[in-house]
Amino acid sequence: MKKITKAYKGSKLNYLLALLLFSVLYWNVVIRVAIFLRILGARNNDFREALSKGLEFIRDDILLSSVIISLFATFSWLIQNFIYPRLIRRFQIRRLMIGIVLFDVTFFIGLGVLLGIVHYSVDKELALLDSFSKLKGFLFNSTTLFFLIVLLIGSYVFQLIYTLVHQIGHGHFRKILIGYYQKPQEENKIFMFLDLQSSTLFAEKLGHERYSDFIQDCFRFLSNPLMETLGNIYQFVGDEVVITWNANKLKNFKRAVDFFYLYEEELNSRKKYFEKKYGLFPIFSASLNSGKVMAAEVGEIKRELAFHGDVLNTAARIQKQCKRYRKKILVTRNFGSSLIKAKTDYKIRYVDYVKFLGKNRQVKIYEVYCPV
Repeated sequence: MKKITKAYKGSKLNYLLALLLFSVLYWNVVIRVAIFLRILGARNNDFREALSKGLEFIRDDILLSSVIISLFATFSWLIQNFIYPRLIRRFQIRRLMIGIVLFDVTFFIGLGVLLGIVHYSVDKELALLDSFSKLKGFLFNSTTLFFLIVLLIGSYVFQLIYTLVHQIGHGHFRKILIGYYQKPQEENKIFMFLDLQSSTLFAEKLGHERYSDFIQDCFRFLSNPLMETLGNIYQFVGDEVVITWNANKLKNFKRAVDFFYLYEEELNSRKKYFEKKYGLFPIFSASLNSGKVMAAEVGEIKRELAFHGDVLNTAARIQKQCKRYRKKILVTRNFGSSLIKAKTDYKIRYVDYVKFLGKNRQVKIYEVYCPV
């Protein structure tokens, strides 16, 4: 499995860099629009004069302002992707929300102090002590208050976009935003049903509260394998998670199987953590199927993206056979044939011909394995 890890070594970094780029672009647009609006709203300026000043600022100070804004955007990215995930596991949500706001405000004030010192020391050529004495007037004024409000609103909108993208999935967010799924659409998808083995026994041993913590810890470690294989979470159902990939891309069939082994490796690297905290170690099994489904937004009060079709039903039923046949990964003939076409190191092996209750035809199921 070391080959799999090596192949996806740069995928997570690329994902994080894409988020950094989005953060830099977002804050540059937000701050520049705010600056322009501030200049337009300045007193004793007619529209033409204000417009001229705004265009002059954007033209003459674009490099300096871009550096400053990008610095703040990078800080926001670091908080969101490295500090925030750790804080959310340690503190209550109310304390956490206050802490995140304080981070933004503290950095904003610190940046303001730095800019004030540069302004008075370099531009005005004042001594350092004189520069500090003038910081009060530089920081506490209507312009600073305006940009503090812009910062808070901008941060809220950024968090909202970030949350929606991660909740809906980066692959579906844009389409939902433009109303693509308001009318049912046919799509070619890969579905994985990933289920915790011995879940009933674990729930009985841990009790409902600790079992909930246990499941949350298990699913928390899905993030890296998902980012690396470009998978999207469709839904969580108790101790089971359903993940999708685009079946029109042949390489996604390999990515789907790779995801399972990457996730298994992620859990194995934290075996001591699980055994120390819960006295148990999670083992998952998975089923995979691919084919045409209908995708549509359903519901009114709580609207969500839903997939309909026999592909999901078959994948869900095959998953239950993993325990019966003692296999890690079971797949359908459709998925297996596409995996072979993708020319990977994986092989498939016939397991059985199964007839499911309520289905007219039997289904051939196969095991996926990697020869040594």
